[in-house]
Amino acid sequence: MQTLQAKNTYPLTALFIIIIIIGVQWGFYESYTSEFPNFENSTNVIHIHGALLMAWLGLLVVQPMLIYFKKVKLHRSLGKVSYLLGPLIIISMFLVGKGSYWRGVDVFPETENLGFMALDIRGLFTFAIFWALAMGYRKTPSAHMRYMIATGILAIGPGVGRGLMSSFDFSPFAALTITDALDLVIVGVLLGVDLAKKNNYKPYLVVFLLLLLGSVLWQIKDSNFWQNFATTYVELFY
Repeated sequence: MQTLQAKNTYPLTALFIIIIIIGVQWGFYESYTSEFPNFENSTNVIHIHGALLMAWLGLLVVQPMLIYFKKVKLHRSLGKVSYLLGPLIIISMFLVGKGSYWRGVDVFPETENLGFMALDIRGLFTFAIFWALAMGYRKTPSAHMRYMIATGILAIGPGVGRGLMSSFDFSPFAALTITDALDLVIVGVLLGVDLAKKNNYKPYLVVFLLLLLGSVLWQIKDSNFWQNFATTYVELFY
């Protein structure tokens, strides 16, 4: 039988994802939503990518509430959508990253273009890893839930980061450094709570370490190491 505290975790999780969705809408308003219905600066791939991610975030809101209201069978049935959405999102992330690189070839210096690839590549691989772990641990609710939450946390950078740039004139480097720190603080707090309550802390530890690695890659995007890696990545995949 669930304790009251454990049961309250589900609506709190849904509320947390709703806050992330609000942050995403704020961040993408100027560069995307405000262009409706013409969307002059967006491609079909970007439209599909955005729709897939919003569907995913919507799923992250609905699923914990289904558990909260004891609709376990519906939760499991709807969860099967994850097997389709996840791979489609991974493919769309790759295509968006590829398109972003080629659009920047004649606009930005090559070193800057390769540096920005740190965002696309880390987003692609961390989402893929969190999704795969969530699906792999689908029969272990504590791990499954934490990895699913982690996929939602990944939306903070693109959403809130753009919001900081458009509303407060932050540079891309500063904005994404701030959102990286925010991600680490959020996951660090969640990890600390799990440790204090002797819960299954390993999922958030994995999430924290991968987010930390991603934040380091953003900080060293101008280094020879990253520039050489990104150049090789372009030659192999773009």
